[in-house]
Amino acid sequence: WRDWQAALERFKFEIEYLIRGKVPPDPESTLTVEDLVNFFLEHRQEKVNCGELTQRSWDDYRRTSVKIVASLGRHTPVSTLDARDFQTLRSDLSEGLGLIALGNEIGRCRVIFNFAYKNDLVEKPVKMGISFDKPSRKSLRKEKASQPKKVFELYELRWLLRTANPQMRCFMLLALNGGLGNSDIGQLEPRHIEDGWIDYPRPKTLVERRFPLWPETLEAIEQGRDTNPRKYLFTTKYGQTWYRDSSAGPLSAEFRKLCEQCGVHQPGRGFYSLRHQFRTFADGSRDKVAIDRIMGHLDSSMGGVYREWIEPDRLQAVVDFVRDWCSPIWWKV
Repeated sequence: WRDWQAALERFKFEIEYLIRGKVPPDPESTLTVEDLVNFFLEHRQEKVNCGELTQRSWDDYRRTSVKIVASLGRHTPVSTLDARDFQTLRSDLSEGLGLIALGNEIGRCRVIFNFAYKNDLVEKPVKMGISFDKPSRKSLRKEKASQPKKVFELYELRWLLRTANPQMRCFMLLALNGGLGNSDIGQLEPRHIEDGWIDYPRPKTLVERRFPLWPETLEAIEQGRDTNPRKYLFTTKYGQTWYRDSSAGPLSAEFRKLCEQCGVHQPGRGFYSLRHQFRTFADGSRDKVAIDRIMGHLDSSMGGVYREWIEPDRLQAVVDFVRDWCSPIWWKV
């Protein structure tokens, strides 16, 4: 070999097979793991460009792709992968992750490797084996039972609302009033509020969502909104949107600071937990259909297919029920 760099690349390619006791294939005619994830990410980037996929989802796929390459080897042919390789991959993915996060990683891996066969990049479906499965529902329930609840006590919410600035207080009330999450609030526009009601498809899924606002929430919106003519209803003190297409956005960071200031910070319990809180309170109204419409949850049942609308008084009844439950929180705040 006169070209030592080419020799080194050939060595890197073949060593991964030799270590596994496999015969190295011809590198010129083989789809490698690195090739696959690159093809997949390019395909998903096109969906991001045309608005069919969020940047955050693409970032998640990219992080998963990096883990796939690190575990299986960049030069490994996809056609040579077997159940043992995916068992190793599952073990590598599980390091430092909870069961829900592990299930999400496995789901993304399956999408990537199924992409290879569906797009004729390999002749046969990739066999991942029965061990490369998501955590069972029983194990998820067990993990959830061992963790602290993702809801706040009423006295904690009251203290947070008393301490929060007008804008953060508004965000909290929107979350408690109708289960709005971080990105929902960050992308809320003035046109989404009319006659005291929010009519706002959930940005994450575009599922319809509608609910009436409490008097306290309407007052807080007037105090916390951006008075300048901008696209979004709320902006930071720097005039930037509160929305970030990532897991670490400014709203989460500011809410954590507030929790730490009030001495109620708890790992795993952030602003999005207020959406959990709304659902927990709202379930007491016993109108699941109305609650799902308020939260923007998709009803895939046959009833959901046939249902054309939900009476406004049902939506009003749900938010009134939650308001009664929350009333000690915002009294004289």
